[in-house]
Amino acid sequence: MNNILKLLKMKRITFKLFIITSLILLAFAVMIYLTLYFFLPTFHEQYKTNQLQSGIEEIIDKSKDLTFRDAIPLFDEYSKQNNALIYLQNKEDTIIYSPSFFIQGGTQSKVIAKSSPAKNPDVLSNSFNATMPIQFKDGNLVLVVFATFQPIDEASQVLVRFLPYISIIVFVIGLASAYFYSRFITKPLIYINEGAQKLANLDFSKKIQLHSTDELGELSNSLNDMSKNLQQTMLELQKANEQLKSDIEKEREIEIKRREFFTTVAHELKTPLTVMKGYLEGMIYNIGPYQNRDQYLEKNHKIIEEMELLVREILTMSKLEQDTFKLKLEEVKLLELIDTITKDLGFFAAQKDIKIIKQIAPHLSVRTDRNLLEKAVKNIIHNAILYSPKGEKIYIELTELPKQHHIHMQVINTGVKIKQEDIQQLFEPFYRVEKSRNRNTGGSGLGLYIVKQIFESLSITYAMNNTEIGVQFSLTIPFSIKERA
Repeated sequence: MNNILKLLKMKRITFKLFIITSLILLAFAVMIYLTLYFFLPTFHEQYKTNQLQSGIEEIIDKSKDLTFRDAIPLFDEYSKQNNALIYLQNKEDTIIYSPSFFIQGGTQSKVIAKSSPAKNPDVLSNSFNATMPIQFKDGNLVLVVFATFQPIDEASQVLVRFLPYISIIVFVIGLASAYFYSRFITKPLIYINEGAQKLANLDFSKKIQLHSTDELGELSNSLNDMSKNLQQTMLELQKANEQLKSDIEKEREIEIKRREFFTTVAHELKTPLTVMKGYLEGMIYNIGPYQNRDQYLEKNHKIIEEMELLVREILTMSKLEQDTFKLKLEEVKLLELIDTITKDLGFFAAQKDIKIIKQIAPHLSVRTDRNLLEKAVKNIIHNAILYSPKGEKIYIELTELPKQHHIHMQVINTGVKIKQEDIQQLFEPFYRVEKSRNRNTGGSGLGLYIVKQIFESLSITYAMNNTEIGVQFSLTIPFSIKERA
């Protein structure tokens, strides 16, 4: 039952159009029938009268140039064509000619009264009767024409008797025509409506295929275009939503890392402060070994320097993370930069008898921030010296790759390996391979994290891997970078 009601609702425009079309067709049929019944006799009488009258005028006009005998074929032809009674009479009302007989030599063989065919009033009301003078070359006569309209009256009576049959035929043809017409007109509308309902339900799987050049075709094309644009917009919104979710997740991760970072910073600062407090309390109360104030003041001074270095590194990292940070770009000669760094670190290398081997072309240069690049490269080379055994070597090699528009640099320190799981976390803040977090054997844990921040600011890609001879730190430096907006 529900399916039937649903079908009727879907087809209601077809039903309405069928009823309206049927009523229009039936109304037109009734109007045509009534018009034929009431106006056809009058129209036919007027048409027949005009035809008879024009024929008489034509005969009169042609008879002027003919003799009476030569004009007889005109009268015969007129009588046959119009089913009319025609005869000629003289001034004394004597019939001279009629299609039924002909008087030769002017002698009268029979007299027919002129008014004899029109004595009956009923006949006069349904007939044409005309009397007109006619001129021939050989004399003048009177032309009398009489015709009846009885056949058209019979046709009207036939229409009345034929009305039931006509009604059945008109009713059947009208309903059938209305049905097929309504189906033909509404079929594309129902098809378009089904497509629009799918579109309303955000179902873009099927397009409206209507091959037509009229307004319905334009409507289907517009719906297809709307479907395409809506689908594209929804895909863009979906991508934007996914991107927003991703950004929110990243923001949450950043917030979690920020909290962890501050927690770690607090721990990194709390430990040396606690140690300093213990030293100072021991010196204040002259407890045991703390009576040697010079020794513990020196230790406190060293702790303060380490804390100062940690604070500077935190401030450096904070600046790099700010959007307002501006790079100071200049032309940097890489050989000169590496020489300066190795000269500053030469003391540490000499203490461990480590030899630094450089392979750098003198002409290599890039446009970048010199201070940041020097800080990052210096940190890498210093770590290589710090974590290499005594007597090992450190290779520093720079190669120009003009097709890729960058310079490839690698720093290799021999005689050491790093676990793969440690390599993946070395660039995280406060992560150190030495788990005891002893400052005598390791730094603050922010060095490589700051290197990572610097390289991201300078658009430098980097990687750290184990090789057969040691640990390799490789990076690619672009010839030139753009300033931050």
